[in-house]
Amino acid sequence: MYSFCNVTETNELILKKLGDLLRSRREHLSYSQRDVASMTGLTMTTIAAMERGSGSTMHNFLLVCRALNFQPRKFFPEDMDLTPLYDISPQSKSRIDLRTKLERLVSESDFFTVPRRVSEVLEELDYDRSVSNKFSVYLSAYCREGELEYVKTGNVKRYIKAKSPTKE
Repeated sequence: MYSFCNVTETNELILKKLGDLLRSRREHLSYSQRDVASMTGLTMTTIAAMERGSGSTMHNFLLVCRALNFQPRKFFPEDMDLTPLYDISPQSKSRIDLRTKLERLVSESDFFTVPRRVSEVLEELDYDRSVSNKFSVYLSAYCREGELEYVKTGNVKRYIKAKSPTKE
């Protein structure tokens, strides 16, 4: 993994290059910073800062690209290293893995052709009961999206694939 300083230096170099390209394009069109500011609604200070490579918002960047009629992809003719500054947290990784497994079970299998309780889903995906509340929330979301339906008997919900609307 990169150190914070290396990533910061790399980002600063990229921003400086972007600023140089913006200034070069503006000068090629014989526009002043005031012209670009007028065309974008940004201040001349913001335009000057962008040309120096100071950070700006994506919104401002796109406004200037529009004013200069310059496609953003031209700023990045080659791939750059996009290694994140920090690794994804274990909690987030676990949540993503859980959602991915559940998505496959709902969308790519026949598991829900018969009504299933949350406990059966947990068993199928090899999770313990400690995450049953999360699964209930996720399965309810699939119901709201129309992929699953549920049948409630007492306090117990059983989830099943939603029936396709019949054609008349």
